Amino acid sequence: MTEGMDWLVVRGSGAHIRSAPGRLIVSQGSVVTDHPLEGFRHLLLQGRHTIQTGTVDRLVREGIRVTFLEPDGEPVAVVRPFGDRDDERMRRLQETMPMHNVATTIVTFAAHARLGLLDEAKANLYEGELELVRGLLAELPNLVLLQELRRVHRMIGDMYYEIMSRTLPPGLGFKRRTHRPHHDPVNALLTLSYGYLSVAVLHACIGARLDPSVGILSAGDRGLVLDLSECFRTEMVDRPVFALLREGLDPAAFERTADRCHLADDLVRETSARLRGSIDRARIDLQVQRFVKALEREGEFAIV
Repeated sequence: MTEGMDWLVVRGSGAHIRSAPGRLIVSQGSVVTDHPLEGFRHLLLQGRHTIQTGTVDRLVREGIRVTFLEPDGEPVAVVRPFGDRDDERMRRLQETMPMHNVATTIVTFAAHARLGLLDEAKANLYEGELELVRGLLAELPNLVLLQELRRVHRMIGDMYYEIMSRTLPPGLGFKRRTHRPHHDPVNALLTLSYGYLSVAVLHACIGARLDPSVGILSAGDRGLVLDLSECFRTEMVDRPVFALLREGLDPAAFERTADRCHLADDLVRETSARLRGSIDRARIDLQVQRFVKALEREGEFAIV
């Protein structure tokens, strides 16, 4: 559990979860961890574990909610203390808080992070491209409507992927981001990798009792997850994934068919291993906590 956070996540499979007065005991393989109940208000169980019914009863009596998640991170159900309406309170704060400053912070940070990675990759820019991006960045402090921020964010993102494509082997067939189904391995790998990041952000949002679908810039299902993921995409996903792609892919690492591009299991495992090292869950938890403090008027939203 990240220091300062009030939620605890048990991942993997096969954990045995029991309790004693004032503490939760998690046995997973040869590792046994002891968590004081006063240290968290929300327990998230991802995957297949064994938990005693008496433990669930004790947690609920202590005011701790328990959320069950599929192995892929998808929420299944929640057990909460009677009368617990904290998620409704948080949803109201999300729906009523002016989001312009938060949105501007995210868009500005994401743009600078992308420019930094393009510089690291020594991407070849066509004449006028850098000036255009700088011009869009200069617009940001003057934009007063969320739809204007969305427009600039989308334009910078489109240019970023198109420029980054020039740093990759041409045989991969990547030109820009596309919608599913993907026909090139780069888009397929990016979508898979962004999914891993989204699960980590989703868990933090659920842990903080936020509504993942009440976004800042994005509307619809998981809008908040998409928006907060923008704080981390470039560093935690793009850097390791594009580095892997520039190293070159074995022809057997993917297969193009008439309707989509399929990734080989070995490539998925290699990518997953790299992302386990780059996706910093503690930092994600802290960023979500910063967002919560901004919602509750206890601090300014800033990127950690």
